[in-house]
Amino acid sequence: MGAIHHAAAFGDWESRGRLIINNHNVFESDDLDQTREHIARTYCPHRLSINDRGGRLDAWLNHKRLSQVGVGTMSYGTEVSISGVEDQDFLLIMLPFRGAADIGMGHRSVQCMPGRAAVTSTVELERMRWSQDCSQLVVQISSAAIDRQLTLMTGRALREPLRFAPEMEAHSGHPSWWNYVALLLDELSASQGLGNQASMAHLETLLIVKLLESQPSNYHEQLQPQACRIAPQHVRRVERFIADNVERPISLEELVTVSGVSVRALFDGFRRFRDQSPMAYLRSIRLERVRQDLLAAQPGETVTAIACRWGFYQFGRFAGEYRKVYGELPSETLRANG
Repeated sequence: MGAIHHAAAFGDWESRGRLIINNHNVFESDDLDQTREHIARTYCPHRLSINDRGGRLDAWLNHKRLSQVGVGTMSYGTEVSISGVEDQDFLLIMLPFRGAADIGMGHRSVQCMPGRAAVTSTVELERMRWSQDCSQLVVQISSAAIDRQLTLMTGRALREPLRFAPEMEAHSGHPSWWNYVALLLDELSASQGLGNQASMAHLETLLIVKLLESQPSNYHEQLQPQACRIAPQHVRRVERFIADNVERPISLEELVTVSGVSVRALFDGFRRFRDQSPMAYLRSIRLERVRQDLLAAQPGETVTAIACRWGFYQFGRFAGEYRKVYGELPSETLRANG
């Protein structure tokens, strides 16, 4: 039968190899259906089966979910197979600290073991096979939160879905990221509740940023420091003018006059050095100001009032542009601030 107990101290390596987060409940069960249902509620619906006819389930799960990140440790105590995983729009990083697991993603699979983690979204995850002695640390991150952070870091809307490399070394190459995971575990273990929510939120964001910076992906090159290319003087002159006058109406003709060059030369300079037109650059600066005001909004302030303040009057188009850049609607940003 199943039971939920309060965890002992984090870092305790008990006889069954448990790595425990202090002050958070531990689920235990030897019942297959009960275990599947509990883990499905924690992660996502799936099918679970015991591989050996005489195998005896001895499952446990110690898990804590924050706003964008969840972290937990778990084991089934016998060799199991998992299939039929339903997409729940998050990324899983699974690192065994005992045993091994085979993680299947389409036509490929990853053997994860101590020192080597598997990285997969629930979109790609199809099947898993855990060894009898497998105990894993599982980090769960909202895909929407990752996409929002990636959009902020690249400064543009995502042109294709983010895809990470399916393997991550835990003992070399990514020590910084795993250090942040360890810090999160320590913070969770030390607090009775969520502790300082602002600090926890900052740590969650840091975890996502470091993951994007360190783990190879189809956006990895865009996130690397670029060789310094100084824009020509007429581009920088227009940028300074926009920064100083962004709160008032600005026409293209005015930008051409300020630049001191032809329309064609101005567009060519912005295309080569800013990857956008001068007016698109102006709109991006105004969108940044809108976001800053939404995040700092006082009670009673509305999206409409803030958008109008920065020159956005076509609200449907504005909301679509905002969502493309920041991964959420302006109303969602305002609600998160409240």
